[in-house]
Amino acid sequence: MSHMFKKIVLSLSAIALLAGSLTFVYTAIAAGTNLINNPSVETANAAGTAPTSWSQTKSGSNTTTFSYKTTEGHAGTKSLYVNMTKRTGGNAEWKFTSVAVKPNQKYTYTEYYKSNVATTVDLETTTTANKVATKSLGSVTASPTNWQSKTYTFTTPANIKTLSVFHLINKVGWLQTDDFNLVEGDGTVTPPPAPTAPAVTITAPAANATVSGTQAVSATATDKVGVSGVQFKVDGTNIGAEDVTAPYSVNLDTKTLTNATHTITATARNASSLTAVATRTITVKNPTPPSVSITNPVSGATVSGTSQQVTAAASDAQGITNVQFKLDGNNLGSPDTTAPYAATWNTSTTANGSHTLSAVATNKSSLATTSTPVPVTVQNIVTPPPATPPAGPNLIANPSFETANGAAPANWLSSNWGTNTAAFSYLNTGHTGSHSVKAEITNYTNGAANWYYADIPVTTGKTYKYENWYQSNVDTEVDAEIVMNDGTVQYAWLGTVFASTNWAKFSTTFTAPAGAKSIAIYQILAKTGYIVSDDYSLGEYTPVPLNRGLVSVTFDDGWANQYTNALPLLGKYGLPATFYIISDELTDQPDYMSAAQVKNLSTAGHEIGSHSVTHPDLTTVSQANLIKEMSQSQTVLQNLVGKPVTDFAYPFGAYNANTIAVGKQYYQSQRTVNGGFNTKDNFDLTTLKIYEVDSNISQAQVKGWIDAAIAQKSWLVLVYHETATTPTDPTDDLYTTQPADLDAELAYIKNSGVATVTVNQAINEILSQP
Repeated sequence: MSHMFKKIVLSLSAIALLAGSLTFVYTAIAAGTNLINNPSVETANAAGTAPTSWSQTKSGSNTTTFSYKTTEGHAGTKSLYVNMTKRTGGNAEWKFTSVAVKPNQKYTYTEYYKSNVATTVDLETTTTANKVATKSLGSVTASPTNWQSKTYTFTTPANIKTLSVFHLINKVGWLQTDDFNLVEGDGTVTPPPAPTAPAVTITAPAANATVSGTQAVSATATDKVGVSGVQFKVDGTNIGAEDVTAPYSVNLDTKTLTNATHTITATARNASSLTAVATRTITVKNPTPPSVSITNPVSGATVSGTSQQVTAAASDAQGITNVQFKLDGNNLGSPDTTAPYAATWNTSTTANGSHTLSAVATNKSSLATTSTPVPVTVQNIVTPPPATPPAGPNLIANPSFETANGAAPANWLSSNWGTNTAAFSYLNTGHTGSHSVKAEITNYTNGAANWYYADIPVTTGKTYKYENWYQSNVDTEVDAEIVMNDGTVQYAWLGTVFASTNWAKFSTTFTAPAGAKSIAIYQILAKTGYIVSDDYSLGEYTPVPLNRGLVSVTFDDGWANQYTNALPLLGKYGLPATFYIISDELTDQPDYMSAAQVKNLSTAGHEIGSHSVTHPDLTTVSQANLIKEMSQSQTVLQNLVGKPVTDFAYPFGAYNANTIAVGKQYYQSQRTVNGGFNTKDNFDLTTLKIYEVDSNISQAQVKGWIDAAIAQKSWLVLVYHETATTPTDPTDDLYTTQPADLDAELAYIKNSGVATVTVNQAINEILSQP
């Protein structure tokens, strides 16, 4: 779009709004050269985050987000957007770079806008004496749906040098603007042609065609400005992503649809966000898959012995080619090609406990169906293997629950707190031996349930290894309860435990903090589901050391006070740090760091890591949003600093098997909030351990962690959030560190002589060690 565009606006009655030499009236747009640079905001800066020759300003107390919309404009594809969500006072606006004008000259200004609240247009003038004055050109009524134009004509004062005009918002609401014009005089100009909808036609499949398998769906689309993309749908559901490049096509897997009549549509979209839809009806006719079900053993059966018969019934109109039986998802014998379908299972080769049987039937069209799984319990008499000895003498009494106290295990109690319905069982089966314990929640609002034992005395600075075996149908967590010498109680989250219906082992290490008197570590259930546990151990432990102790200082979220308060202290002691940045907050000033400040951190030698796009709990979002949160944050930050962004920190420390799998596609490391040191024997790039420094953590505790890292040659990751005397969010004081405390802690790190490195540097050093 040319910077020299012209527009027409209907004349309004003249209104004098300003006394003296500066006057303006509503009138028609004046003909002439547009003085505004980049008037349609189509030219973006190098980062693509704002238009050239434009700036954003905000005053007063309000919460405002500025956006540079790149897919929606009045006549082009881009526009300016301001969203004010909270306000006590002040205003916000986009403003073009001031332009030189003539004194005592009439000028005409026009723009296009949409808004859901009344707004105001102001004129800002700068005199030859460099005095700045602002005058209101008038208020603007809301127009939330359609683009409206606004025109003002005014005469400049005798001593003027430059001027700018800006459309501001000063209440909760939003404002969108585009296509700005400032010319000498008044008159009529030719506006850009009104945008029209594109044209679209489906070219395949043919109308009323009968289709099967993978069917190519294609369309032609044209538009006088340009087609932005075509979105194909079947029965109103997207078929893949919008195709933004001609020729427009997508593959439809008709096997995901029922054998019936369906409707295909192609929606073409142009640069003005106008759309057109083409529709076509098709009939899907695919071969149907077979049916199959397990007939023996029955669901919930207890089985044993070497010759357990597993049978299934299978049928298909075309004929069955084979049935493959499966045990826990793995093949059980070879496929059976002849009815009646059966397999012989030697259950003595399978561990005692819960297992699942299924059958997969395949027909002559190579279509396969998996039966409904049948749960069974294997119960063979076996001699249990000896339990794996703990790292030191086991400090937990009755760790395998083999000693009973009536109907409960000796030295153990059950507990639940919060709003939930929990039941506790002392079972006659176990991982080893003949007993285990079960906790089950059937109705959950909040709180948790767990079995627990009496607190165990510990020694400050010593490391302990904790293990237990478990079966569960939901993810659980392991927490440490620490009783301090002063009688206070602290809690530490040691890790997420992924669901496993087979026996699995959780293992972690824990270093007793300064002032610790005793600890107890539990695996707890905090949702609807069950957990069975056995074979607990807790003992003193000496970790396998690294070549030397390492400390990494890290900061989460990208708070602005990290730049103003923490960065100077890091420079004072010559220490590098890693900053995990929320990419969507780069435009949320003054609370968070700007893009320029983050780039300055990188230039100064600090590492920039990713903390997602919007800081959600990644275990609760859709798969598409999970990928977006991890990948787009990395892309934005890499483009900003011009360096690889290789390390990721989980928002809220929340992770599961799926987030780990997705994160490994983009990052070399994923950091949790699991407490502990990283040592050679527990080093896991997908779940790095940390110690979090919040307002409840004393300088003595931080210094104790540093001393322990040096003594045991481990890697300590310290995590800070806000660094300020008063938090940005008054409710967030727990995660705020006083600058004086940070100063003392950095001084201790510097004076200790411990190697202080970024997260990336620590990983490279550890991976290079044998």
